[in-house]
Amino acid sequence: MKTELFSPALMEQLDKLGQWFIRHRKRLHNTVVESLQVADDRHDALSREHQDTVGHLASLQADHAKLTERQASTRAELDDTRHTLHETKGSLKDANTRHLQAQQTAKLRFDTLSARHAQLVQERNSLEQARQAVELSLEETRSELQVGVEALDATTRRHELLNQEHHDALERLDTLSTEHERLSVRQAATAAELDNTRLALEDTRQSLEHTRQDLQNRLEAHDALQRTLEDEQQQRAQLIDEFNALHQRHGDTWTRFQLISRLLAARPRDNAGLVRFKALLSNEYMAFADGESSLATEAKAVTMLQSIQQELALLVGFPEVHQRTIVGIVGGFSSGKSEFINSFIQDPEVRLPVGMQPVTAIPSYVLATPAPMIRGYSANGGHIPLEVDFYQSISHAFINSFSFDLKSLMPFMCVGVRMHPEHFSHICLIDTPGYNPPLTAAEHSHGDKRTAIQFARQSDAIVWLIGLDVNGTVPDSDLHFIQEIGVEQRPVYVVLTKADLKAMDHIEDVMDEVREILEDMGIAVAGISAYSSTLREELMYQGVPLLEYFSGINQRGNARSHLDGRLREVFSMYDEAIQADIDTIRAQKTAINGLRLDSLQIAGEEVYKRMLGPIDKLDSKLDTAPLERCLEESRQLYGAFSEAVRLTVEASESEV
Repeated sequence: MKTELFSPALMEQLDKLGQWFIRHRKRLHNTVVESLQVADDRHDALSREHQDTVGHLASLQADHAKLTERQASTRAELDDTRHTLHETKGSLKDANTRHLQAQQTAKLRFDTLSARHAQLVQERNSLEQARQAVELSLEETRSELQVGVEALDATTRRHELLNQEHHDALERLDTLSTEHERLSVRQAATAAELDNTRLALEDTRQSLEHTRQDLQNRLEAHDALQRTLEDEQQQRAQLIDEFNALHQRHGDTWTRFQLISRLLAARPRDNAGLVRFKALLSNEYMAFADGESSLATEAKAVTMLQSIQQELALLVGFPEVHQRTIVGIVGGFSSGKSEFINSFIQDPEVRLPVGMQPVTAIPSYVLATPAPMIRGYSANGGHIPLEVDFYQSISHAFINSFSFDLKSLMPFMCVGVRMHPEHFSHICLIDTPGYNPPLTAAEHSHGDKRTAIQFARQSDAIVWLIGLDVNGTVPDSDLHFIQEIGVEQRPVYVVLTKADLKAMDHIEDVMDEVREILEDMGIAVAGISAYSSTLREELMYQGVPLLEYFSGINQRGNARSHLDGRLREVFSMYDEAIQADIDTIRAQKTAINGLRLDSLQIAGEEVYKRMLGPIDKLDSKLDTAPLERCLEESRQLYGAFSEAVRLTVEASESEV
């Protein structure tokens, strides 16, 4: 081949191509050699394994020979034993029995050895099969080696084929040189075509000039469209303003949706005691209440138990509440309860909502915390955080914007704020709704009295607010409310709010009148204070000053004792009512027995016999057994509820 016809660059590329073939042939050769080496190593390993197997087989055969000798010895021993038994056949019956047992034992041993011999024979057969498998594996390895040799021969033939392809590539290179010459001729023809293209471009330039003139006309049309666009933008701005107004109008809808969604998604902590209490209230207690008719105020008992259940749910969700003394702030509509609590809050950004219309729609637990904290509690015991602005917007008007009573979904809230630690560090205040909303209030407001009673009964102490701006005395609705919640077991403190609206001498007269009314009603109070929430100042007091009263009850609460006391109050009502019925029946039975004696002594035997049947029939109907069973069931229910309270309190205290 005439290499001088090719350029040096082409020759260099051909040299690289040849080196590439040489390198790859060597790599392929090395791969085959490595495969053969791996096969040899595997053959050696299998050979060693075969030798180990043969040695193991020899060891097993030696053990088999020993066992065979031992079997022969055992047979000889058995023959001796049979001979001995034959000689001692005439011995005593006891000796004969022992020899028979020895013979049976020897037979069992012989059977065991026979079974062992059979097992060893089976193992020897298994080893023989393994040896045959190893030989078969060696034969397969030899076949694989043969295949490797054949693959090496095929590689050699492939190398020869590649050399032939290299020769063909050189011939194609000659063909390409010829094609290059033809392309040079074609290039000259292309240059001529480019000259023609220049002439065509000149024509195109003239066409573009006409196009520029057309664009000028279109720019003038664009200016007109720009003016139209400005008019459209003004209309769009007006539409945006209208949209913003609609968005502002319907923003509360989204807020209500978010609140409902978060409340429904809130999940309570798991608490076995609370679950047990709910089950007792829904099942065992309801069955007991259906069968028991002694208690006339059963609705009150149900309300009290439901109130205890709410307290347990709060205890699970916020255990700190029941480590404090719970003080119920109660009073009628517009008595200033929320403003009264606000006067003790030291966080300027957190305020309970106040207003001229009914505002406190959902009861709030207010307690002293290092940092502000507001939570809404769902009916199932879960809770969600609330923003300050949103909390202050929750009023009767906000609740009325829903198509249902929001209190059924969020029955209460917790508000943590900074308050004076000397007076409130261990106190939790309950802001309850007014229990006498005006007739113009919405339908959801008429349940406020029931809510106020339910939460007031949770309190360890009552602060009773009476507004001096109304009539300066105790309204009848307040007296009925206080009697309904029961104050026999709770200290009561009376606060005359809005005292800055009255003269001092008039305030003193009102305080005297309030004390006389309460004494006539048998309601003992710890003190009476004339207080201005706006001035945050006590203007006058009788008994104990207001802040001194708060300091006196500012003690850590005992949740277990508090809840047990409320449970005991409920079931004491049942026990007393049932016991009163039992005593009545027993008195009636005593009177019937006296009637029997009187009829015999006064009317004679003949009249006595005629009256005996009706008297016995009447006596049979006066049976105390059902009531005694109810009494026992009441005590058992109290124990079960008390145990559920204990479990709830202990689980909650462990989380604090």
